[in-house]
Amino acid sequence: MGLEIVLVLGVFLISGAALAGALWLTRQERLDRERRLALVASPLAGPSEAVGTWLKARSGRFNVRLQKVFVGRAASTWGMSLGTTWIFIYAAVGMTAGWALTNTLFGVPVWLAALAAAAAGFGLPRMMLRRQQAKADSAFTDLFPDAVDAIARMLRAGLPISAAVRTVSIDSPAPVNMVFAMVADQMSIGAPIEEALDASSKSIGLPDFRFFTVAVVMQYMTGGNLAATLETLSDIIRKRRAMRLKAKATTAEIRVSGYVLAALPIFIIVALLLIQPGYLTPLFTDPRGHIILLVAAGGLGAAGLTMRQMMRSVTAI
Repeated sequence: MGLEIVLVLGVFLISGAALAGALWLTRQERLDRERRLALVASPLAGPSEAVGTWLKARSGRFNVRLQKVFVGRAASTWGMSLGTTWIFIYAAVGMTAGWALTNTLFGVPVWLAALAAAAAGFGLPRMMLRRQQAKADSAFTDLFPDAVDAIARMLRAGLPISAAVRTVSIDSPAPVNMVFAMVADQMSIGAPIEEALDASSKSIGLPDFRFFTVAVVMQYMTGGNLAATLETLSDIIRKRRAMRLKAKATTAEIRVSGYVLAALPIFIIVALLLIQPGYLTPLFTDPRGHIILLVAAGGLGAAGLTMRQMMRSVTAI
């Protein structure tokens, strides 16, 4: 019993210490920068305004680092808008739910419940962040052909590519405007168009934008009818999107079958716990039952990942 209490307290103390340490470091840096800005602030912009601008930038950098902790080496993170506060809230909710589900409800040993709580505390913010990124990628893919057509029309009207990119960054809906604003801002400070597009392409990580980057850079450096090339590219992007939607519709029945098969064991376990709780008691009280639960969870996870990879290989056109 003493070991269980120590493990529980350790999990919560580590989480609280990490949060307190991050807040303390942020506060110390903020106070130090406030002191420096108070000495050099311009009379046209008061210290409070300068400090507010710096705090906003600083909190943004800290939020980006925190997002990378949860998503790891993700292909792109530009569409993740979950703030620091919400990340910690989701992590706390995940840990609490994991502990309550495993230890309080099912009576799983403390060491296993602590692992489940830690996994849930890490997995819930990660799931929310990756969901935001997937939503941003999908919205960008849907709106990107219209932006390419707009650039082609402006090029035919005689505007330079830099002015066309800036116009798209202002007039296009989100998230396309944000992506082209990145390119326009880099070009406005003197970066060559090929470097600006290459940096943005690596940040976005979408094949359609990479095709756009290659087409613009090649035509810009070697000459040629860039407007016609972009019109052809937008048509190809639309056809690829139509093929993805067709593949998704074709595999809809298979995906639903996979979801049902993955949820069936969980549904059966919950039904047995409600109808006859003592039937599954050895799984949670006997050490051999713990091994069976771990093997079953690993098998379900491997099967789910395999089906997901197979479906992604079909729809990733």
